[in-house]
Amino acid sequence: MILLPRGNPVKENIDPGKVDLAGALGKMRQGKFTGYLRFDFPDGTGVFIYQEGRLISALYQSERENLIAYDGIARTFAESLAGSGVLNIYRLSTDLAYSIHALLHGEMLHKGQDLQLIDIKSLLVRMREDKSNGCLRIYSPEHIALIFYRNGNPLGFFHDGSTEIETTADSSMSVAREPGAKVDVLVTRGNIETSLADLMETADVAGLWDNALTERRRQREERESTTSRTLEMKESERRQKALALFQRSAQAHLGKLGVSLVEKEFEKMKLNGGQLNEALLSGFYGNLSKAAKLVAGPSKIELMLDEMKKGFKGLSK
Repeated sequence: MILLPRGNPVKENIDPGKVDLAGALGKMRQGKFTGYLRFDFPDGTGVFIYQEGRLISALYQSERENLIAYDGIARTFAESLAGSGVLNIYRLSTDLAYSIHALLHGEMLHKGQDLQLIDIKSLLVRMREDKSNGCLRIYSPEHIALIFYRNGNPLGFFHDGSTEIETTADSSMSVAREPGAKVDVLVTRGNIETSLADLMETADVAGLWDNALTERRRQREERESTTSRTLEMKESERRQKALALFQRSAQAHLGKLGVSLVEKEFEKMKLNGGQLNEALLSGFYGNLSKAAKLVAGPSKIELMLDEMKKGFKGLSK
């Protein structure tokens, strides 16, 4: 799970599977949007970061993989169409968008350290002495706060509801006092701001979306075909069991000629893979009754048909 404060919400709790995501990303670009889109799925999280309409970062992360750029976009599209996803959109300042990008692509030095067991003052001194660029991510089960560093000096704070990097620590540092609070330490190398490309220019986002739609249709058709084949096999087995049941009953009441009559009338139904149901069998029973009058009396025929009907109902349960 990617831990980020929520920022200033633009839209929340959207089903991304019901959105034309390629079109939506295009509107973000046209509107010069700055902020991030967060996609939460059962098995992973996608984050797209915009800076003044430029898609500067795309990331998909799960326990098994970490995909960036085009691969991150493609996987996020696929997971969105698979269903069970939630999309939230948050607005940020330009500086904060850059800082969030650096955080997501930074190097993790310490992860999930319990704040009750770590010497936070010594950690901050080392950040200053090493002139580190990076972030402290402090989080509890309820809240998340970030402290950004540049050249070892604290640049500012970001917590839930912020749109700017703030200079006061009250809201952010209060997270450190919450039960179960932990800290991650991440650092970045080099000047990330000068190396960022607009993925909307270099990636065929519409093509990636079309590919995701095509693959989703293929998967759905394959599932439907598999389901259809399974149902056909079950129905074929049911028809064979019904025929065998009718043959045994006819053999017991009418002898070998009765078996032949059953096979003849069963064939007349011309099921051709269709479902055997009570409406079709009503005609079958009627035709069999007429044909059986040549070899048996009414009571014997009625007894045979009652046995067949009860037996078929047992097959249908």
